Amino acid sequence: MIWFGKKQKDHKKDYEVHEQSSCCHDDENCGRERRGWNPFGCQRPCPPRPCCCTGTTGPTGPTGPTGPSGTTGPTGPTGPSGVTGPTGPTGPSGATGPTGPSGATGPSGATGPSGATGPSASEQQASYLAAYSTPSQTGTTGTTLVFDRNASSGGTDVTHIQNTSQITIQTPGTYEVSFHGTVGPVSATKLPVTISLYLQQQGSAVPGAVIQHTFHKASDSAGVAFSQIISVTSVPAVLQVIGQGGSFFYGGINLTVQKIGATAESAK
Repeated sequence: MIWFGKKQKDHKKDYEVHEQSSCCHDDENCGRERRGWNPFGCQRPCPPRPCCCTGTTGPTGPTGPTGPSGTTGPTGPTGPSGVTGPTGPTGPSGATGPTGPSGATGPSGATGPSGATGPSASEQQASYLAAYSTPSQTGTTGTTLVFDRNASSGGTDVTHIQNTSQITIQTPGTYEVSFHGTVGPVSATKLPVTISLYLQQQGSAVPGAVIQHTFHKASDSAGVAFSQIISVTSVPAVLQVIGQGGSFFYGGINLTVQKIGATAESAK
């Protein structure tokens, strides 16, 4: 019991010394006493060592390992645009685009000066020729119709030798040619048959100057006619009427050729 009581007193004293020593670090008076250094420092009991005195700093320890990287922060604001660089070289031309629609028609130009006045109708000499054949004659494909008489003529632009098939134009110009007559199949012709008559100029058929008729009986006949305007630039120019299609007869034929004007070339 005596030992136990003594042990409690020693433990209590140790506790008080510990408390006083802890207080010593925070006591302002302790700091003042240390300026004149008191090895036991404080006015109250302290541990038997210098009170509140820091020793020299030890050497810096080695650098610890690098910690893990932190999370990426938010993206900062966009910086200002840089200055515009120099213009690059011009690229090659592209393919040509499709043609656009036609523009509106422009206004008509001014009327040109009037040409020189031509001669009056009374001043122009009539130039024409009319030839005919009264008796019936026969022909076949390729036959040229013969005109045995001249009815009338004026001027020297158109000529015809009687009882021939050729009408000759002697002067360049524009002419109107008119033909009429009667045609029919001969009795020995196989029916039906189509007979054609056409105008030929210098060996070539004149477009539009042709007639044709189809016959179903040997006793049939038909009146036929054509009229056309032709241009003659090279003379002499020979006109003929040609038959085609089979054997035929013709009669009461008449061909009239009349000059109605000059060609553009001869007027210059």
